[in-house]
Amino acid sequence: IQILDGVWRISKLSRPRITIFGSSKISSTDRYAQEAQQIATWFVEAGISVLTGGGPGIMEAANCGAIKSGKKGKVNSIGIGVRGLHEPQNMCVEEYFEVDYFFARKWLLTQYSTGFVVFPGGFGTLDELSDVLTLIQTAQMKKVPVVLMGKEFWQPFIDWINNEPLSHGLVTAEHVQ
Repeated sequence: IQILDGVWRISKLSRPRITIFGSSKISSTDRYAQEAQQIATWFVEAGISVLTGGGPGIMEAANCGAIKSGKKGKVNSIGIGVRGLHEPQNMCVEEYFEVDYFFARKWLLTQYSTGFVVFPGGFGTLDELSDVLTLIQTAQMKKVPVVLMGKEFWQPFIDWINNEPLSHGLVTAEHVQ
């Protein structure tokens, strides 16, 4: 029922929809939070809806950017939380709802997006990024843009992909483009 409710809520957002992933632990004064806010503002001004995990940090910055766009009269962003995380409240989320499990949130954030912007984060962000890449690799999702923000943060990950899985034939060059 939670997933059906989520699908119904997301269906009210205009298309296209972009999901913004990133750490809940990044301060609102951090440059990545500022970038997330600006990017979300640009998306909404261009008629692109924003989905986030509904938490603080990057997610709140993106939701604040959606509000800052000034597009009034309709919901431009949704935050989808997970019960029991005990995180500070996201003060900018226009519409927020919670699900019981991470897999349900991740499914909703990935299935209804036409692209992803991934900011620095920890295990949760890495899990979300890995899931998107796996879905694209296995053709369970159309090939969509996946933008990694923060070259200095993501470069070691990109190097590892090129030096390990790619060089050992565990992924193809097509999958890492």
